[in-house]
Amino acid sequence: MGRRINEATSTDIPVIQKLVDKYGWNVGDTLLYQPVYDLPENLRKDYPQYKNIRPDIVLQDYNGDVLAVIENNFDRERKDFLKLRTIVYQVLKPRFLYACSPESIWFYDTTWRGLDAGEFKQISEFMSLEEMKRKVEQQKKIVTNREIIIDTIISGGFDPSIGKERYYQLQCIRTIVDHYKAGKQKMLIHMATGLGKTRTAVALVKALLSAGLAKRILFVVDRRMLAKQAVDDGFSLISKDYSSVWLTTSNFRSRKNASIHVVVIDTLEIIHRDLSPNFYDLIIVDECHRSINVNRKLIFDHFLCPRVGLTATPRVAVAKDGHNVAEEDLAILDTYKLFGCESGDPDFQFDMARGIDEGFLAPYKPIEIKSSLIAEAEKEGITFDHVLDPKEKYIIELGAEKKIKLETLNRKYISEENCLRIAEEIKKHTQFGEKVILFGVSQAHCIELAKAVNKVFDNNNYEKPYYAEAVISENSELNETLKAWFKKPYQKPYVVTSVDIFSTGVDIPCVRHIAFASLTNSVGQYIQMIGRGTRLDPKTGKFSFKVLDFVGLCKRMEDNGKGTLKENKKITKGIQMPGAVVVSVVSPLGDYFLIDNIDPENMIQRVEIHGDSIKIKDNIPIEEARRIFEEELKNSKEPEIATIKQKATEEDYSPTDEEIAQLLLWLKSPNTFLDEGHLQKMYDYPQGSIWDFFLHAMGIKKIPTPKERIEKNYDSYIHTYDFSDEQIVVLRKIKDIFVSNVASNKDIETKDIFGNPIYERLIGSYDSINKKFEGKFDIVLSDMKQTFFYKGLS
Repeated sequence: MGRRINEATSTDIPVIQKLVDKYGWNVGDTLLYQPVYDLPENLRKDYPQYKNIRPDIVLQDYNGDVLAVIENNFDRERKDFLKLRTIVYQVLKPRFLYACSPESIWFYDTTWRGLDAGEFKQISEFMSLEEMKRKVEQQKKIVTNREIIIDTIISGGFDPSIGKERYYQLQCIRTIVDHYKAGKQKMLIHMATGLGKTRTAVALVKALLSAGLAKRILFVVDRRMLAKQAVDDGFSLISKDYSSVWLTTSNFRSRKNASIHVVVIDTLEIIHRDLSPNFYDLIIVDECHRSINVNRKLIFDHFLCPRVGLTATPRVAVAKDGHNVAEEDLAILDTYKLFGCESGDPDFQFDMARGIDEGFLAPYKPIEIKSSLIAEAEKEGITFDHVLDPKEKYIIELGAEKKIKLETLNRKYISEENCLRIAEEIKKHTQFGEKVILFGVSQAHCIELAKAVNKVFDNNNYEKPYYAEAVISENSELNETLKAWFKKPYQKPYVVTSVDIFSTGVDIPCVRHIAFASLTNSVGQYIQMIGRGTRLDPKTGKFSFKVLDFVGLCKRMEDNGKGTLKENKKITKGIQMPGAVVVSVVSPLGDYFLIDNIDPENMIQRVEIHGDSIKIKDNIPIEEARRIFEEELKNSKEPEIATIKQKATEEDYSPTDEEIAQLLLWLKSPNTFLDEGHLQKMYDYPQGSIWDFFLHAMGIKKIPTPKERIEKNYDSYIHTYDFSDEQIVVLRKIKDIFVSNVASNKDIETKDIFGNPIYERLIGSYDSINKKFEGKFDIVLSDMKQTFFYKGLS
């Protein structure tokens, strides 16, 4: 028997009260206060100083089986961690262990396995009896040897399009299931683009859910487009058996009961604190090096369940051609560590070279095509003292001579002549109607490239889609429409230009050419872009592809191609050839014909979309678009919108899916011609939903400012890591420096802090600070900076 609650100390009473009121534990029944347990004979030899143990709080089920033990007010040295994991566990065999202080709760699951299985994790919540029972029942099913059924129709079965079984997908699923059953908490799958990561993940999810090894699974992506794709094209394959939902800030409370939750990382960053640490049984992170290289501890360590990373990118972070290692490649290395691969290989690996060798992916060959302009920019740089107006082509004197190297060409100053040369080479090296993805430097550059291609092919540019389209807009509906058109093998557009929208997460097997008009230092990004062409497409006769390299990127990456090229079938179906039309491209005047182009990143392009019809309405400044949205919303008299505005005044009102759909429909009406992606750009808040912007415009709940977001992320960061008080004082001062510079959006480096006498006087010298952080201050600063500034202070 334990002590009575009225004998509880002032330290224990708040914890007991919380367990009773919030989590439903019953005192004297499922919650025991300081019960006494005698040590069995076999343990008295090992612990002669103990005759019995008296845990602070014991949680048990209705049968009296101990589920959890809580030690409250543990000392700073955390001696209770050792006590809980040794003598307490050996006597009571609880599944869960908690160690509490007035400031924090630390948690340990005795079934954890893997590199960090011995670590207690800091959490914010306890579990209810039902949550614990569910975990225990799942573990019982895990330890049984019952066969796990894998749906080979979805993944791992015979693929008629290539005439063979995708055996590696079955191997992957079985490997992850075995590791999951063994209690491993961190797993990583490296599977090259085109090998079916998403279908493999769907089949894995179905196998775990159908076997009762999981009840609820979270699938995390880094883009809204990929969230929609995961629900519509991925988990729809098992929708008859298991429901899936795309979580947003407006629906996550009402849609919790679905078996599969798909969420964008930006949204998860906002809502994860409102979800129980034990809410999910598994988290799968797609293209994890992009999704969680920032705030990884803040978000994913909140959840007490295994996590699986999916990536098409190998652990490669080798600087090419004298360049520093790219930040994205460092993130890839960091991600491999995060998923338990600090020194070893992923849990499952099937790379591009193996995929090509075994006939699952298309081989490719690079073709380098450098113009004299590119060669000069690469070697010595281009010297110029004037540019041309982008429309009228008159000369604009710059007043001073400038020099541009290849790395910065076509960002602010664009060579229209070079765009035309690239377009001519595309016409020379491709067959009319073949699909080409052309990567440009900037949004403005992509627009000029598309114009040049359309000019060279002289293909009826009176109606969209054109022969070439620039896919650069933040308008998700426009991008989806253009992608849907491009995916159709025998229809325009045949060429798309893009900065990065088409670099990942795009499944278009009929692409026969990848073209580079821009450079990257990132090996990982390069592999992703090459991966856009590796899918086989026997239906259209595509068995290999070519890389048209206009900037020497492949040579920099030391890539001479992979595999042996196979002949593709000629494209004839549905293509209207231009016939005898002779296209004459007039070379523009001027040495290099550099134009100073307004970057569309500072503008909002409004479009009208009706089915297959797209009409560009205008391009307006961000400030003007924001004014239109807020005024039209406040003045709207539409009954549906008026009703939603009235409901929104209720405290913590959560809109229905139908109401969100009504708002989105209103947003793209002729009065506004906007969409949710526009709003995210207009308010510099990429994780925001239509509901967030609606509340902001109505004056009900303001979108947090960049300073407020830094403060919030700082608090989360500090509470996630185990910093000393002395270290926290330093980090708080550095946070204040970030806040003071947020208006200028200035990137703060270590040298900026300790090279500034004011900052150094405020914080101290670099050597003294680095000593306080045991020589790891640079790592801490980088991690905190990423936490603050990921995707525009998300």
